[in-house]
Amino acid sequence: MERMELEKTLPIEWNKVLIMGNWSYRNMGDELILLWTIRLLQKQWKEVVVSAYDVNWLKSFFSQFTDLKPITYLHEFPKWVRSFCRYFFSKIKRELRIYKSVDSVIIWWGEILTEESPNSYWYWLAWLIPLWSKLDKVNVYLMWGIQIPEKKWNTKLFDLLLSKVKYIYARDNESVEALHEYWFKNAEFFVDTSWFAYSWSWIKREVEHSKVALINLNKNGEKFFDDLVLQCESLLSNWYTIKYVPVSKWSNKVYNDLYYKEVLEKKLLTKFEVLDWEESFANFAQNVKNADIVVTARLHLFLVASFLGVETKVYPYQMKILKMKKIIQDFFEE
Repeated sequence: MERMELEKTLPIEWNKVLIMGNWSYRNMGDELILLWTIRLLQKQWKEVVVSAYDVNWLKSFFSQFTDLKPITYLHEFPKWVRSFCRYFFSKIKRELRIYKSVDSVIIWWGEILTEESPNSYWYWLAWLIPLWSKLDKVNVYLMWGIQIPEKKWNTKLFDLLLSKVKYIYARDNESVEALHEYWFKNAEFFVDTSWFAYSWSWIKREVEHSKVALINLNKNGEKFFDDLVLQCESLLSNWYTIKYVPVSKWSNKVYNDLYYKEVLEKKLLTKFEVLDWEESFANFAQNVKNADIVVTARLHLFLVASFLGVETKVYPYQMKILKMKKIIQDFFEE
């Protein structure tokens, strides 16, 4: 794992780079991907602009990483009618001039193009609307999970998007091969940048007498609820202390892992301590390293535990988890 050099660069041309796709839904995986994407660009002396849903929260979270150079933050461009009206009847619309000043654009967000996520092909095409008039002068890059659509309308949107894209960096080889077979040749593998987000190898396990397990459940992993209950019962019977990790902490049920903490507690008639990642990521990473096992349906809790060499049990609610599990396994075997 340590052969992956931190100096590896992300080949993005020109100087002023806009990163689009951060929802700022307090999702650890999204923030880690963004964090080291920024670091990779800043190592190349790029001027970084970030478009985000919740600018103030993202600034606050990134303030604990004192090595980051200054970043320009923009409010994300609206995708639907009501948000569009709010945007254009506020002072935020003045940010459009900054959108139009960039040289290159990176569009990313986890499994960004997949029919597992409704409207994703339209949604990511819509990100480019503020730049549409100058797309012939801007380099557009896609990153992370890409699936070739099967539905006719999604195929048309996908082809339109690809016609504007210079290069794709996918975090799994299956996406790269599928793109090559489709018709888009400018695609290659680039490891999930959350690997670069933190100095994982510097964290050493602190010896503890008690056995600790970290668990997580979310909306997408509901179908594994009974399996997780059995896993927790087994851990508790073997005298493990169980801590709950809310990887995503947004306000609605889909993105609020704390809701499922309460559901599990009622089922198991016990209370779990919360291990938070937001206020001090350094403390969080140390606690993951100290754990004996991590049980999760969240991709980036699985990845962080894997980066730290902690035993994991993952429930693959979506194809992206199986893909990344294979990438990690292959990486360790090299």
